[in-house]
Amino acid sequence: MLLFLPIFLAAYLLIRTKIKDYKKKESLLNMLMILGSLIFYSLFEIKNTVILCMSIFLNINVINCIRLKKNTKIWMIVGVAVNIAILFFFKYSVVYAGMFFPVAISFYTFNQISYIVDLYRGEIKEYDLMDYLIYILFFPKILQGPLMGFAAFNDGLKKAYKDDMDWEKLMRGLLLLSMGLFKKVILADTFAKAVEYGFSAIPNLGRMEAILTAVFYSFQLYFDFSGYCDIAASVCMMMGFELSLNFNSPYKAVDIGDFWDRWHITLTKFFTKYVYIPLGGSRKGQLRTYLNIFFIFLLSGIWHGNGSTFVVWGIMHGVLSIITRMLKRAKKTSKKSEENRIVAAGKKICGTFFTFVYVTAAWVFFRASSISDALLLFKRMFVGGIRPFYSTFADGFNLDEIWYVIKMTPLMKFSFAWDFCLWLFLIAGGVLIFLGKNAVTYSKECKINLGTTVLTAVLLVWSIISFSGVSTFLYMNF
Repeated sequence: MLLFLPIFLAAYLLIRTKIKDYKKKESLLNMLMILGSLIFYSLFEIKNTVILCMSIFLNINVINCIRLKKNTKIWMIVGVAVNIAILFFFKYSVVYAGMFFPVAISFYTFNQISYIVDLYRGEIKEYDLMDYLIYILFFPKILQGPLMGFAAFNDGLKKAYKDDMDWEKLMRGLLLLSMGLFKKVILADTFAKAVEYGFSAIPNLGRMEAILTAVFYSFQLYFDFSGYCDIAASVCMMMGFELSLNFNSPYKAVDIGDFWDRWHITLTKFFTKYVYIPLGGSRKGQLRTYLNIFFIFLLSGIWHGNGSTFVVWGIMHGVLSIITRMLKRAKKTSKKSEENRIVAAGKKICGTFFTFVYVTAAWVFFRASSISDALLLFKRMFVGGIRPFYSTFADGFNLDEIWYVIKMTPLMKFSFAWDFCLWLFLIAGGVLIFLGKNAVTYSKECKINLGTTVLTAVLLVWSIISFSGVSTFLYMNF
């Protein structure tokens, strides 16, 4: 897996810089994209690739039927229905029949649906098999998105083919790649160790352990998905192509609506365009609007998983989204009065804190194996008592490279030394989440100098030497 990216980029850069004839260059790059993406996806077991190819074959036939301009609406409905049926078959067969769940089937299925609907609506002016295959297979986005529309994706890629190679973008892409790997390998997977222990030993958790289990899972999800988005964006940046922003510091959100404008941005846009608006959106009165919002979040919960806990997660987000919309509507109709900066800042801080706490509480249902386990975790937050951490809970944070340094300091004289790394990760994670600049923005705006070069090298080396124990990205399971 580690060897794939440098080999692919070397071939891509060689074609981009050495082939002068655009038609020949475009043809070679298209073939590289398709072949490289198939090889990348096949690294996750060939049976996944078989399912992907069957999906592509099915959808090509639906697309060809739509292109005949006869019974186009019927074929569009058939295409969407069959794609959804296949997705739900695999989601529920995992539970009831013990079948495997194809990697990233949700994401490439949504891309298939997007292409079919956009073709039916006339938003795709010209069908080209190679362009379609690249849109579905493109390896930086096939696993977890972003869910870009075909037109934006294809136009951006063709522009990258035509532009001169920007070597500074290559360096900025490497910086972003190093930050993404660091988030995933060092931060997310370290938090995951405490989370795994916490959710497997809920009845035995103390009060602080229960609270931190929930917070650590919230941090794990954040750095896992943020890390993937950074890695995907970095690969495209090195290729001279810009992916749609999919993650924009969501825990800085001041309300739940703001959160969903920042978390998995393109999934929100997908549900809005292809489900919410066709249902009527906000055009058919307040009650219908609230029902549509609730349905979208219920659907999102069902999409994420097939257990009752995911339904509760969706309901929690749907209910708060409706309440927030009601409050904003009421505020618009009331008399406006000026607020001083201190009051405005206080409201923003309180809004951010409440939103984070609520989202974290919802994540508990998202992660727990049952509703009763989630409720028990909440109970342990109040009745668990105050006592030292279990060693298993804190030991996962004692990374060798950090622990060796601590053992050489006077900190070892104090009893809290064994928990020092836990608090170090908590504080560092909180600073990055609530005070840090979005990594994509930082990589675009920072000065490329000795400092950023050293940072890139340190983060890359640290992440790569720790790569042996890395887990799969969480969103690949949906």
